[in-house]
Amino acid sequence: MLGFIGNYEHNMDAKNRLFVPAKFRDGLTGSFVIKVLASKYPCIQCFRRSDFEQQVEAAAAQIANPHKRRMQMFADYAGATDVNVDSQGRIAIPTSIAALAKLDKATVIVGMGDHVEIWDPAVFKDYYALVNQHSMDEESAAMAEESIALERTAKGEFLPAP
Repeated sequence: MLGFIGNYEHNMDAKNRLFVPAKFRDGLTGSFVIKVLASKYPCIQCFRRSDFEQQVEAAAAQIANPHKRRMQMFADYAGATDVNVDSQGRIAIPTSIAALAKLDKATVIVGMGDHVEIWDPAVFKDYYALVNQHSMDEESAAMAEESIALERTAKGEFLPAP
C-alpha cells in the first residue's frame, strides 16, 4: 500500500468538524487517534490505532531513562484522543487540540505515508519553505563538495578515504 500522500485544503465548520479527504477515508475509517505535534510548527497528527501504538512503543523503547520514557509516553497518550468519521466523512476536532495546533477555520490536510497531518495554512507554508530551503542547502553543499572533488581530481590530488 502506498499510504497517505498529497495535500488538500478544507475548512472546519463552526463546530470544529473537518472533512476527511476522500483519498484518506479508506485508511482513516471508523475510529482513529489524533494528537498534537507540539513544536515551533504545530500540527495535528492522525494515526490508525495500530500505527499509533507501534509509534509510541518504538519511541519509548529508544529512551533508556525510565523517567524520560514515562514523560514521553505521558505526552503521547495524554495528548491524544480518539475521533470517529461521521456519516458525512467528517471528524470533530476537540477545541483544545485545535487551539494547540493553531487551527481556526482553514486547514491543509497532508498525507505523510503512515499518517495524516492537519495544519494551519500559514504554519504549513512556513514549514514547507523551511523544508525546501533545507533541501536546497544540502543540495548546494553536495554540489560544492562535488565541484571541489572534481577540481582536486583534475589536479591529480588524492582525496582522503571516507
